[in-house]
Amino acid sequence: MPETRPTVVLLNPREHVIAAAQRLGAALVIVSDPGAPLPADLPVVPVESEWISDPEDLIGQLGKLELAAPVSCFGFGELGCAVSAVVNERLGWPGNPPGALVAFKDKAKLRAAVGDRAGKPVAYRTCAEKDEILPAVELIGYPCVVKPVDGTGSAGVRYLAGPQEAERYVAELDFRTPYVVEEFLVGTEYSVEAMSSSAGHRVLAITEKMTTGAPGFVETGHTLPVRLDPASEAAIGALVAATLDAAGYRTGPSHTEVMLTADGPRLIESHGRPGGDRISDMLDLALGEDVFEQAMADALGLPVAGAPTRDRVAGIRYVTFGRTTPVQDISTELVGSLPGVTEVVVSVPAGQLPPEVLRSRDRHGFVVAVGADREELESHLDVAVRTLTAGR
Repeated sequence: MPETRPTVVLLNPREHVIAAAQRLGAALVIVSDPGAPLPADLPVVPVESEWISDPEDLIGQLGKLELAAPVSCFGFGELGCAVSAVVNERLGWPGNPPGALVAFKDKAKLRAAVGDRAGKPVAYRTCAEKDEILPAVELIGYPCVVKPVDGTGSAGVRYLAGPQEAERYVAELDFRTPYVVEEFLVGTEYSVEAMSSSAGHRVLAITEKMTTGAPGFVETGHTLPVRLDPASEAAIGALVAATLDAAGYRTGPSHTEVMLTADGPRLIESHGRPGGDRISDMLDLALGEDVFEQAMADALGLPVAGAPTRDRVAGIRYVTFGRTTPVQDISTELVGSLPGVTEVVVSVPAGQLPPEVLRSRDRHGFVVAVGADREELESHLDVAVRTLTAGR
């Protein structure tokens, strides 16, 4: 009997994504890139394709399948979002235009597209060559921030306080991609999780973040949702909508980083994907907002949730182990059984020395928890982090 259910094509999905598609009653096509992991016990036999390095192979394979319409392809990571947009355009399936994902990928192009539509523009200069960085820094002024135009996960981000530091930085820089020099924004940084659909852009939550501070600003924790005064929340929502409109983003989750300054919210950067660091999981834990289910529902023309269904607070905290002794074989079961804790991960293999944390992928591990309110959440996280790092 021919398949009549709408079809979702999932690029190396997590278990959470597969479960969301199943709740929608969609037929599944799971695509496996040999170099990327997949959950165990998949509900269907995966299609094998090196889609990360060769999207044309994936397009060719999918084009030969007889799939029940409507059909749409989904990837929820940085690469997956970009590839799925190309697949959908080439095969005539609903989704975002590839140009929107290109705009998010290049920080300078996004700033140019946004202009003054998202409030006071941030001063910046793009550097196509290494020898353009110092003149750009002098033009923007100190302090400033320098980062790759296509960087992710805090990689390559550097705060420069003065000329001597800038000269040392440029002399040591392994320049392989264009960089952008931006004015340093003073204020409180937040990320904004939003969902775009045929009904428009809807802010799901404003997320408070913790970082290592200058010079690298590696993120060490997130808490959502946080409540701000109505005027600030409205201004942040307007900035996010203007940014997504400027990029041409039409459907699915987004993650926009803003600095709330004395002059109002200012744009740091934006991404056409869910927030990393388990933020998408935290949205579900705290608010019942499943961005994966909502994204697939909108693309397939199914009803999309329009309001939260829970009223809790969720957070993630990254842990740092001492770097003088190798990490022991740590059992996460005890920490995982503590009140409110939903996930515990140790990223450093047993027997290895923990690395210096210079970017997101260097972090040593994390704990995710949920609470009825902020006070309860912080209590759960504090106990979990102390237990995980005890004696290490």
